[in-house]
Amino acid sequence: MRLEVRFAGFGGQGVITAGRLLALIIMEADPSLYVVYSPSYGFQTRGGDTLSDVIISHEEIDYPKVRRIDLAVMLTQQAYNKYCGLVKDDGLIVIDEHVNKDKGTCGNKRHYKLGIVASARQIGSDAYASTIMLGASINYLGNTEPLKGRLMLEHARQVVIRYFKETLLGRKVGIEDLINKNIKALEIGYEMMKIK
Repeated sequence: MRLEVRFAGFGGQGVITAGRLLALIIMEADPSLYVVYSPSYGFQTRGGDTLSDVIISHEEIDYPKVRRIDLAVMLTQQAYNKYCGLVKDDGLIVIDEHVNKDKGTCGNKRHYKLGIVASARQIGSDAYASTIMLGASINYLGNTEPLKGRLMLEHARQVVIRYFKETLLGRKVGIEDLINKNIKALEIGYEMMKIK
């Protein structure tokens, strides 16, 4: 069993953070699984193309790059056009509501269209798209083998809280607010996918 997940969009949308957090959550949810996280971004951190891949397997992972994606979450038209062809025929493509699936060559694959960026902006910043994507991914992956019954929202909350407390160590103000907004974003993403 090998599951491949890709988050893709522009720098500043939290694509790298979403991949890192998903890998951490899965490693804690089931320590017997092998997990590889591979971020990739252009020469610009903000505004340039960004992607992060997470590979999950029962066996050692001999090749740390995606081959055939099981779940792709894509926030931009450019990312969709570039990567939708790598998604398996029985995989899932999650796109932001402004992405037009008819402009790509993957219209026959399974798609969910979610208001990820708009919801992130309502919370306060495009960066909250990361934890919205994460919440949606946890809901979906938590219903697939081998993660069924292991990947839970409550566990994800604890990992996200711990991650941001460690990441923001030394910051004087606004830590609790930032953590609370990320938890809210995680829950919004989880609920968005729940209705599908």
